[in-house]
Amino acid sequence: YSINEKGHFAINGHDTVELAEKFGTPLYVIDEDKVRKMCRTYKNAVSKHFENSDILYASKALSFKGMYRIAKEEGMCVDAVSPGEIYTAISAGFPSDRIFYHGNNKMREDIEFAVENKVGCFVADNCEELDFINDVAEKKGLVQKVLLRITPGIDPHTHAKIATGNVDSKFGEAIETG
Repeated sequence: YSINEKGHFAINGHDTVELAEKFGTPLYVIDEDKVRKMCRTYKNAVSKHFENSDILYASKALSFKGMYRIAKEEGMCVDAVSPGEIYTAISAGFPSDRIFYHGNNKMREDIEFAVENKVGCFVADNCEELDFINDVAEKKGLVQKVLLRITPGIDPHTHAKIATGNVDSKFGEAIETG
């Protein structure tokens, strides 16, 4: 990021005023080189210390086809939280077996969509969701990979609206209560 000779904000050498004049506003601009560099930094750090690990791009941060193409080319997985994100990733050519479906409060139709599109792994928040996933996968003759999200029952001493590790969190199954 810089200020160019015209006094305009520039992203990777591109004048944002000129971009706005050409494409209109609002306009989202990303520095692809910087995004790729960050992907590689994470992948290199994790592969150095953890065998057989993957880096997941949290697609809720910015879900559009170009980001999924970058994630694919950089060897990332995707953390999708909705059928829309799954659809966008697949339509961009992202391999569905590298998608982790991680939204909470998934409806049965959402689970069916994900199973039909062969997502690689579900991150389930509770036993009811596990039952839905098992039922849908079984009817399709599939064995679905699933990670169960658990909550450790720890009071994080933070604002109640953002506390996710406590026993009554909507995110995960509590260890304490079994």
